Amino acid sequence: MWVETRAYLLTKSVIFLFTVIGFLPYVFAEPDLCLIPAGTFTMGSDDDLPNEAPAHETYLDAYYIGKAEVTNAEYYRFWLENGGTDSEHTPISYGEAFGTWPDVAKTKPNYPVIGVSWDSAVAYAAWRGMRLPTEAEWEKAARGTAAKRWPWGDTFTQRIKDTTIHANVWKQSGARLQPVRTYQTGVSPYGAYDMAGNVWEWVADRYSDTYYRRSPDRNPKGPAVGSRRVVKGGSWLNPEMLARCSTRIGQYPAIGTSFIGFRLAKDAAPTYEK
Repeated sequence: MWVETRAYLLTKSVIFLFTVIGFLPYVFAEPDLCLIPAGTFTMGSDDDLPNEAPAHETYLDAYYIGKAEVTNAEYYRFWLENGGTDSEHTPISYGEAFGTWPDVAKTKPNYPVIGVSWDSAVAYAAWRGMRLPTEAEWEKAARGTAAKRWPWGDTFTQRIKDTTIHANVWKQSGARLQPVRTYQTGVSPYGAYDMAGNVWEWVADRYSDTYYRRSPDRNPKGPAVGSRRVVKGGSWLNPEMLARCSTRIGQYPAIGTSFIGFRLAKDAAPTYEK
């Protein structure tokens, strides 16, 4: 009887173990990442700036993207391991208005890290075992499959939960940053915060004014050559029309500014696509 009971329990344990393993991506899902399922979405716009046209259907494999921009506290750990004050990835300090590095990592830990170049953003992402999102990945995560102008809808001042303010742009910023996830009603369809306003965000792609005229319709990664990199989302410095999901501008990768940050991304195994 004991042998039979033991064998039964062993069998149940094995079944449970295989069940858990089969759902590992969900059981051990990254709490600070959103899963973006594979599929198509509308990228770009025919109604706005010329470099956003034409609007086009784009297919993306499944991937994860950060729920929020990388913060001072998160970047600080990387900076220490990379040499601290001797690190080539030390953020630029902006004094009283935005804080002095590394003090700001302690006084404003939940604010997006700023003053970092594209190369420093890439280095941090690699340190975390991740990467920057492509421009297409960033835009799908921001607007979803309904081609929204802003992450929450087609009207900037749409009333949601008794408020019409959903992003940190110039009109209400007071020329200052806000902590990540401050604007809960500005969340994207997939659960990502601050994809409009607060800071522009570096993405992986090189920039071209005319790239959308020849962009591949499946997992585009930007032009092969170009001296600038794309930033998306607008910032505290900009009006609402530059904080649209499809807005795109190019910045030189070596610069660090008080209005550019970044978020992380990584591939999702096709086996676990929803």
